[in-house]
Amino acid sequence: MADDSFRIDGLDFLRGCAVMGILLANIVLFALPSAALFNPFTIGTHGPADLAAWLFNFLLVDGKMRALFAMLFGASILLVMESAEMEGRDGVQAHRRRMIWLLAIGLAHYLLLWSGDILVQLALCGLIATMFVRLETLNLIKLALALLGVQWLIDLSVVLPGFWLRAAAQAPGADIETIGHWRTYADGLGMGVSSSIATELAHYRGGYGQILAFRFDRAIGDMVDQLFYAVPELLAFVALGMAMLKGGFLAGQWQPAQYRATWRRALVVGLVPMLGLAGWVLISGDPLAAQAATFGWSVPLRLPLAVALAALAMELAACLPDAVPLRAIRAIGRLALSNYLLTSLVMTTLFYGYGAGLFGWLGRATLLPVVFAMWAIMLLWSPLWRARLGQGPAERLWRALARGRTT
Repeated sequence: MADDSFRIDGLDFLRGCAVMGILLANIVLFALPSAALFNPFTIGTHGPADLAAWLFNFLLVDGKMRALFAMLFGASILLVMESAEMEGRDGVQAHRRRMIWLLAIGLAHYLLLWSGDILVQLALCGLIATMFVRLETLNLIKLALALLGVQWLIDLSVVLPGFWLRAAAQAPGADIETIGHWRTYADGLGMGVSSSIATELAHYRGGYGQILAFRFDRAIGDMVDQLFYAVPELLAFVALGMAMLKGGFLAGQWQPAQYRATWRRALVVGLVPMLGLAGWVLISGDPLAAQAATFGWSVPLRLPLAVALAALAMELAACLPDAVPLRAIRAIGRLALSNYLLTSLVMTTLFYGYGAGLFGWLGRATLLPVVFAMWAIMLLWSPLWRARLGQGPAERLWRALARGRTT
């Protein structure tokens, strides 16, 4: 989501891949109750095809696309500040104005359209990141690792007690209060006949006013949760993105062979333990194992996998700069904010009760054609818009607001 005045083609291609990929990650939240995000054995899973869809997302998508988004965001912070300074403006102030308006756009997106918004989190990270934009590459990497470690400890502190609670509730002579706590916990995770799932189905199959009220009721709690369960990790990848730009990785300054060697090694480092976690989940069939693997143990593995995906995309961009598919994806990246908001508009209209009302009806595998159809829309409209009108509508509005211009 960089300013249109300062572009790097490889970075735009990677951003386009991330915009497309984040829909693959978000489609479960668009279409199914929240329990399905952590539990592959609940609503949305009806057979091997759905489990295979979960497995693919678990290994290569979930958490990795958010990491890519944050890395690109970190790089764009430096690029926008540099662009502003080249024009004689204060780079830090220009960046802060952009973040304040992105925060406003994100809040509107969250409250009026979709509660899975990432823009508020990115805007907050962008404001915080002004404190370390001058750090050297190595110090940025150290900061990223420290923040990711903090996020890992926070997440593990949330998921591990579930195992202890279940053991205590199932122990002979367990007290009624402990059993009640376990039943509430299991219900929220979509185990058995879940009242939490039934509540979400009723709300999101209702009208716009009902969904809006539901979202407003949960807004404060959601924002607090984001501060603890999302911002440290995103800030880690923002710092890493800055380091990767300063080191030439995201600036497209590496040779294709360097990118190739990086993604091959990083893929092995991240994918081998991820396969072990996936085996634990699928063999045990345990929702608690799935939650712990998704929300806890896999957190540090997102780093090598996100780097691997970024290196693969940058190699493709370096080797095939004029390929038609890459140019189309690059256009998606240049209209990243517009495509992100358009996706929310289309998906909520498709799944929520005020639209087609498909919420909770489709399985994980059946949702894939929906993703592919939305990708086709992005690939068609983005190059056409870029060729005829340049900046995307959301990007144009954001830039005008940040610069204090309405025309």
